[in-house]
Amino acid sequence: MPYLLPGGNSMTTKIAIVGQGDFINLAKRVTAKLAHKLNVHLQLLEINQADTPGLVPSILSLIEKIDTDIIITGRFIEALLVGKTSIPIIHLHLTPSDILAAVNQAIPYSHRIAIAMAELADLRYDFSTLQDLLNIKLEYINYNTPPELQLKIREFSEKEGSVIGTGLAVRYAKQYGMHGTLIYTENSIVESIERALEIIHFKREEEKRNQAFLAIINSVRDGIIATDSRDEITIVNDSARQLLQLPAENLAGKDLTDAVSPLSLQELASEDEFQDKIIKFKQTRLNTTKSGIYQKDVKIGNVLTFQDMTHIQNIEQKYRLETEAKGQVARAHFADIISATPIMRQTLERAKRFSLTDSTILIIGETGTGKELLAQSIHNHSDRKPQPFVAINCAALPETLLESQLFGYEDGAFTGASKNGKKGLFEIAHNGTVFLDEINSISLHFQARLLRVLQEKEVVRVGGYKVIPINIRVVAATNEDLLPLVKAGKFRADLYYRLNVLKLQIPPLRDRLEDIPLLTKQFLRYQNIELYHHIEPCIEKLCAELQKYTYPGNIRELYNILERFSILCEPQKVQDYETCREIIWECMEDRSTDLGGSDQKLEFDLHESYRESLIAAERVIMTKYIDKYYGDKTMLASKLGMGRTTFYRKLKELGISY
Repeated sequence: MPYLLPGGNSMTTKIAIVGQGDFINLAKRVTAKLAHKLNVHLQLLEINQADTPGLVPSILSLIEKIDTDIIITGRFIEALLVGKTSIPIIHLHLTPSDILAAVNQAIPYSHRIAIAMAELADLRYDFSTLQDLLNIKLEYINYNTPPELQLKIREFSEKEGSVIGTGLAVRYAKQYGMHGTLIYTENSIVESIERALEIIHFKREEEKRNQAFLAIINSVRDGIIATDSRDEITIVNDSARQLLQLPAENLAGKDLTDAVSPLSLQELASEDEFQDKIIKFKQTRLNTTKSGIYQKDVKIGNVLTFQDMTHIQNIEQKYRLETEAKGQVARAHFADIISATPIMRQTLERAKRFSLTDSTILIIGETGTGKELLAQSIHNHSDRKPQPFVAINCAALPETLLESQLFGYEDGAFTGASKNGKKGLFEIAHNGTVFLDEINSISLHFQARLLRVLQEKEVVRVGGYKVIPINIRVVAATNEDLLPLVKAGKFRADLYYRLNVLKLQIPPLRDRLEDIPLLTKQFLRYQNIELYHHIEPCIEKLCAELQKYTYPGNIRELYNILERFSILCEPQKVQDYETCREIIWECMEDRSTDLGGSDQKLEFDLHESYRESLIAAERVIMTKYIDKYYGDKTMLASKLGMGRTTFYRKLKELGISY
């Protein structure tokens, strides 16, 4: 059977088997055989007393203590428990072969046989035809309570017969000197366990689907309220609670008009289905939609959705402003990328070769390394140079807005959509280049749509059906390696291999510190030519100071430091290199932690005299502190723990010039 398989890593199912006497003994033998085959915990609960006021509470306390998933028992105990517990209950599965086997076992003891069961309907067939065939006399005993069963078996005992029945019936038969045969077999119990496992399996699958469904509706920005045919609420997501300022209490089962107090919302409950209706809710405008829920063409409820129009408009306005300011033209060329290091030169040469193809390019580099600058240079070095260069930051927009901007939309696709629809950026970039920055931030759903564009070279606008062919070259960029995301299931493998046709890795600035003098001179000449000419005699020394920093923000951070430096430096007040050095160090962030940690080793010569060795060690330590905090005298004095007079006296003793 499909469910009798060795358990894996799935959740263990806990089954309670409840019964009496011979039935429990039989169940023990069965569970002993199945213990190593099933990922299931089988708990046997024997009822010792036939009928006491405390029977039901005692059974339930035992069952709930072991956190039972399902109960297997006979009809009598099932009737006692129904309605008193939320745990599913199934009665023991009984087949005609079980009846025939029990009859066959009872014949040697008496040809007068009574079948005693709480529910005779479980027999399913009329076994009276066996009487003539087997030369036996069959009687049926039906009971509702243990005392009734005991009385009927006592009366039957006067006929000197044998009894087939439940564990309780067998107990009473033996009590009155008759042979009792348990009506259940090992197969009965096994089949009941299989049925229990199947029920729990489907119950857990349903719970899993429900949890996934709730997670999905709570993840969307739109507010969602679902109601049944009587307008009673069945589902409310978190966004609806926030948009409509609903109470935190459970609203399931409440009437919609009672749950939402404002008149504008109550009117929605009485209206029929509608699309994109704008209502005012306090200080917010909401775009609302009401759709019916149908089952076999019968309406069984409604779904209302709510969107904050102000939020949508603010995002769209911000995006349009950024797009208009940025334009759709690539301004950078390879000549604009300054570098003298072999690793960067190799990257640029490879980028030039890649630009002459139409293959997709994936640029990998840390924040601030100049990924878009490289993408623009690739476009301007290619045959697509006269055509549009469209750049978009995938992390800057919500997925719905990103989708409409890239793919475009048809008239009426959503509220606020242009009457004539709008071209998407893929269409606008036809014959040109699309640069997708931070491609690692897009969702799996959007990755599937993007994959189709790369594979088929065609798009379908939001709300439309027409397939539009496009000819674009895609350059994607990411600030982290995509392969770990693929392994973690956060990025589609097929999209990764579509993007990773040609790969460019931009080295961080800390790996090409030799470029800092070139970058510094180029920036200062552009930013403040007067200042550059004034400090030109000491520019090399200043660059040497800048090279002591590792720049976690890469070139962007270097330019930020240089911009602060050019603002703080007044050419007429900059008299010497030391002043420039002080200012440049003031502009450099986090230098105390970046210019060597506390674990660096210090070396000095050991002299014959202990005092001379001590002075040599102190001279090395003092020199390190001066190199580390040079220009920041306040920080230096603080770290040394001495006043300025003491500091200069100590320098003189150690023979250090400062």
